[in-house]
Amino acid sequence: MSVQKSVDRLSLSRREEAFERQFLKRLQSWNSQSLWPGIILCVVLTWLAWLVSRLPFYPFTVASGQHPISVAALALAFGIIVGNALPSTVHFKRGTDIVIRKILPIGIVLLGVRLDFYDLIRVGLSALMAAVITIGVVIVLTHLIARVMGVNQKLGWLIGAGTAICGTSAILVTAPVIEAEEDDVAFSVAAINLFGVAVMIAFPILAALLKMEAELFGIWCGLSIHATPQVIAAGFAHYLDGQSAGEVATIVKLTRVSLLGPSVFVLGAFYAIQRRKHEVFVKHQKLNYLKLIPTFVLFFMGMALLRTLGFFPEVTLHMSDRFILGQQDYTLDLAGVIGETSMWLIAGALTGVGLNTKFRALKAVGLRPLLLGLTSTVVIGITGFLLAMLAITILL
Repeated sequence: MSVQKSVDRLSLSRREEAFERQFLKRLQSWNSQSLWPGIILCVVLTWLAWLVSRLPFYPFTVASGQHPISVAALALAFGIIVGNALPSTVHFKRGTDIVIRKILPIGIVLLGVRLDFYDLIRVGLSALMAAVITIGVVIVLTHLIARVMGVNQKLGWLIGAGTAICGTSAILVTAPVIEAEEDDVAFSVAAINLFGVAVMIAFPILAALLKMEAELFGIWCGLSIHATPQVIAAGFAHYLDGQSAGEVATIVKLTRVSLLGPSVFVLGAFYAIQRRKHEVFVKHQKLNYLKLIPTFVLFFMGMALLRTLGFFPEVTLHMSDRFILGQQDYTLDLAGVIGETSMWLIAGALTGVGLNTKFRALKAVGLRPLLLGLTSTVVIGITGFLLAMLAITILL
């Protein structure tokens, strides 16, 4: 009887060992091959970034109710911190790569719903021309200064586009068009948000010192500050008439944002032509202009066109008294929902970029690109001020 028990225990022990070996084997396979660890980490860090961006104190929330430090910028920062704090990110790599390659293009396409080409008509010819000149001057000068400084050409384009158009969104749309590396994207997003917040704080102080009128200040903010929330926060902080300055700043800024699609198309075409000149084996081939721009950029512009034509309406839901929350009407802004979805997707993808970015890679970039970002910010500040003065003169 005792022998039989010993045999049973031995058999059970072997089955336990076999189960344990099989379990560990599957766990290791799950860790190294599954997409979920990386995806879940991106989701958690993005959610944390959203919570931090809504903290009810400055600089996360300003008096106007805006949140000038974007969720995307915080998500990138958290991704970089966690990615460098972990001993290894190999178990998250497959998931983060999928988020970057698959989710980011979807987020960029959906971002197009935030653009309305009617904004270009409403602001008038003077504001439109000022925005076009600002974007052109800043991108070209930033590119030339980058060459003089010896900064990577693609990083120069990203910093120029982010400064000239609309910060992080412009960088993310431009990056795949010029085939930029993840480290370039991470550095340029970090630099643009750093200088954007600095300018947001500095402009109202300068306006008070120079006793700048509200309309002039609003145009200057709209033409010169990087991201839309930063523009609104600075505009409404005017020392005398924040309401008027904030409204003007918002309208002018939306003009710059509406030029994102055409600007990226021009940048993509220029980059493709320049690349073709340096690739000897294709010099004599006929250039196919239809392939100059990635397909998702065309979808991005298509979404903007659909928004302009009113294909994303506001829908009102009339709930009866049987509804669990009571009888009332709920308004659903379809464009707003899609735009918010794009924000989450882009922030999640930037988290993945951060997780794959190492401090040594950022250190290798050096201080020159940071100096380029500062120089580009000064350039757009001066250009925007001169054009704002000109616009006020024309209006008077």
